[in-house]
Amino acid sequence: MGIINGNHFGIIKMAKLKIKVDFEKEMQRVTREVEKKATTEILAKMIYATDTLKQVTPVDTGRARQGWFFIKTPKIFGRFFGTEGFIINNVPYIKQLNDGHSKQAPRYFIEQVLTRIGILTPM
Repeated sequence: MGIINGNHFGIIKMAKLKIKVDFEKEMQRVTREVEKKATTEILAKMIYATDTLKQVTPVDTGRARQGWFFIKTPKIFGRFFGTEGFIINNVPYIKQLNDGHSKQAPRYFIEQVLTRIGILTPM
């Protein structure tokens, strides 16, 4: 050991570090984590969009408003087939309401809601 400028110095040995990574297993873990996060975020958006569409749908009998629901894309072979879902309204006159046949909601109210939430991208 020696002295430089009044300080002691010595030889520092660098420790060897070996890390063994099972790449395939780690990629599977990351894939599961990403799928879970994406699924959770999409589900939250679908719930919010469905609730918002219910609020802005014109009301006469309430049938069109209550017609909104969503479904998630099912798993196929244990994995999600994309991170998708569907927001549905099977009431036969929902298109006419969306086309502006009611003074209670603007024309294309469905597209406006979905664009504002970020589900649709304006062209």
